[in-house]
Order: sequence, then C-alpha cells, then structure tokens
Amino acid sequence: MSSIGKVLLFIMPTIFSFLVSCKLSSSSSYKQEPLVGAIRWDAWVGDLNRAGLEVERALGPHQYHYRAPFYSKEISYDSIQCRGATQDIMDQEIAYAKHAGLDYWAFCWYPPHSGLDTARQLYLASKHRDDIKWCVILGTNPFDYDMDAVWLVDRFKEKNYQKVLNGRPLVYVFPSTITKPHELAKLRELGKVAGVGEPYVVVMEFSVRTAVAMADSLHADAMSAYISWTGRNGEPYYPVIPYTDSIGWEEYKATGRKVVPWVTTGHNTKPRIDNPVSWTKVSSDEWVSDGTPEQIANNLDNALKWIKRNTSTVESNAVLMYAWNEFDEGGWICPTLGNNTSRLDAIKKILK
Repeated sequence: MSSIGKVLLFIMPTIFSFLVSCKLSSSSSYKQEPLVGAIRWDAWVGDLNRAGLEVERALGPHQYHYRAPFYSKEISYDSIQCRGATQDIMDQEIAYAKHAGLDYWAFCWYPPHSGLDTARQLYLASKHRDDIKWCVILGTNPFDYDMDAVWLVDRFKEKNYQKVLNGRPLVYVFPSTITKPHELAKLRELGKVAGVGEPYVVVMEFSVRTAVAMADSLHADAMSAYISWTGRNGEPYYPVIPYTDSIGWEEYKATGRKVVPWVTTGHNTKPRIDNPVSWTKVSSDEWVSDGTPEQIANNLDNALKWIKRNTSTVESNAVLMYAWNEFDEGGWICPTLGNNTSRLDAIKKILK
C-alpha cells in the first residue's frame, strides 16, 4: 500500500465520525426550532352553514375582495363567493402551508355534520395531511365529552396530530363553552387509558387576569391568547399590534406560568363593522389598518426570538399565529384572491 493510502486509511474513520457528528448536530438543531402554528377558523363553506353566507356578505363589497381567500369567485362588483369545500382546495392549502414552513394548524372545533367541520374533514381525508400537522381548539363550539372526546383521542394516536414535550398532544382551549374542570379531566383520563399521554392544555384568554383564573380552574399547562384585540380607528398595524403582542407575552410570563406566545397578523375588522355577523358585535372604532407582509413576518420573528430567550417559560417550544384564514375579522396569512401569496412569502423568509 502506498504512503498516501496508509494516510487515508488512518484518517478516514476520523473524517467519517466528524461528518456523522455534524449531521446529528444539524438534525438536533433543526428539531429545536420552535413549532409554528396558525389558527383555522373555517366558516368558508357557503350554504353548508348560515355562517358561510354571512361571511360572504361581509366580504361582498368590492373594497374587501382583495382579502378574500384564493378560491373565491367574484359574482359581481359587490358580491363574492368564498367556499373552500372541496378536496382540491384543501390540498392546495396544505401545499401553501408546507411551502411556507408552517408546522401545524390549530382547528377551531366545530361539531360533526355542522357544515363548519368541512375543512377539518377534508384535511383528515387528504393524502397530503402529513405535510402539516394539526391540533384542536376546544371551546369554540359545544364538544361532546363522550363521543367527540373518544374520536379526538383516537386522533391523538396519529402521527399528524401535533405533539409537544416528547409526545403530549397539544390542545388549545378557548373557554367560552368550557368552564367545568371535570370535562377536561375526562379528556385527560381518556388519553392516559389510550396510552397517548396526557394532553398539553393551553388556555386562550384576552387578559392576563382571566388567563390565570381560567388556567387555575381548568388545571391548564400553559396560557396563550387567540388574538391581541387592540387598536382604534385605523391605527397602523406597526407598532400598535407587535407592541401589544410583546407586552402580552411579558405579562403572561410574569405570572410564573408557562406561555405559548401568540402572533396577531391583523385586526382590520372593517368588513364586520360594515356588514355585521350574527354571532358577535364589533364596535365601529375597533379596527387597525392592514400591516405589510414584512411587518407581519417581523412580528413572527420577534416571537421566535422571544421563545429562544425564554425557553423555560415556553416549555412547549410552540407559537400560534392569528390566523390562517380569519379573512373578514382581519387576521390571515392564507393566500388571497388572485393567489396573492405575499404574506406567506414574507413568513417563509423568516422560517426558512
């Protein structure tokens, strides 16, 4: 054997070990990146539910068509249909979310056969469902802790359900219809019996005082918020909303509780002010001007940096964005009419 061959024979094991070490280190670093999710509010079903017709009416005026979902159809100058009720549309949404680098969707809970559960059913039926994980937001509608809970625990077992802390199913709770601790206790017990671990329960409240009270009542693991409901009379997105988000994270942290930071992508409620919906009322001054894609992405970046500075507080290593598809209420990152992907493109630059 030549002298060069002897040298190579000697150093190759060292080189191989170094490369393996680099790969493992890179993989470990990747896994430590925060889990980025977005809320799904899936009323975009047309006549499958009355709410679908109401949100179409809210976005009907031409001035709001720019913010309608990409699958919308303009019927006339001041009329639009926004109906995301096909498998092809859901598969395209999954592709958009995967391309941007999102980790999971948090689906607001709607009962089976309500029409509003259409998106959830389409997602679960998609052959691409493993491209983005999902979890549930309980409390947004009535939940049957017998039949629905058994169904949900079966979903906990599946690999596309978002887990945190080495396997605990992530469950958000918007406590509007959940005030009894025994209800969540039943879900926890079902999870244990099924061998999928105890759900990691995160309460979503609008103020630190109510968040603490609800977390204590429901024995929650962490606190978060659905949105920072802030701003008046068309104030600019930046700095109003990013500042309010960041102050909220600090206030929640100051309680000593665990926190899942939230990122508000907008609060331009003008469509609902002009054309109110039946389930909520928005005051005429409660709206903020749209942010730019870069401002929205920077707000997410702030949250990711905050997580890395507060790893013990954010033990779940998760963040939740408001929202994927709150088009009429004012928070969205899903592409809009004409396949406008500008918000997702800006977010992708942060995530990738």
